[in-house]
Amino acid sequence: MEYLNLAAIRPCTESEGPGKRFAIWSQGCLRHCRGCCNPHMQPLIKKYFVAVEDLFNLLIRHIEIDGIEGVSFIGGEPLLQAEGFAKLAHLCQEAGLSVLVFTGYKYEDILNSDNVDIKRLLSHTDILVDGEFMEDLLDNERDWVGSTNQRVIFLSERYKKGIEYKNRCHKTEIRISSNKIQLNGWPLSLK
Repeated sequence: MEYLNLAAIRPCTESEGPGKRFAIWSQGCLRHCRGCCNPHMQPLIKKYFVAVEDLFNLLIRHIEIDGIEGVSFIGGEPLLQAEGFAKLAHLCQEAGLSVLVFTGYKYEDILNSDNVDIKRLLSHTDILVDGEFMEDLLDNERDWVGSTNQRVIFLSERYKKGIEYKNRCHKTEIRISSNKIQLNGWPLSLK
């Protein structure tokens, strides 16, 4: 059985890719981008270990509950756990869900990698957002990216190129339930 070390999940979000998505934040990142909005997800520590099959079963329930159309792998850095994410991406695509992967690595470097699990993950990815976050290059034109150097790369025909310009603003979601408040998407500025 394969496991993933996760920092957080959001069963339904509309700010981490096209449509309603199940977002999964991995724990651990080696990039340490200056100005990262998730610095607490960078340490390579055990956070929440979840079996891939259990996570997939939860995803399936949220197709019915929330009408999700896809899953987004965020970080931390999902490529550090490529084996588990590749298996999950494969299961998701078989179930009709789209897969979006955010990574701090450049697409060309990923393609040159000898890691077969990373290549399997890419083969089950519809959209890849690549490149490290650069605080000095903030992008206010596209959804889903933080800086202008990051690219939205369409690896399948599922979505039309240009949809990242649809809203032309970054979304911040605030979800309130009886026992917690959850914030995700583009970080709110406190300045």
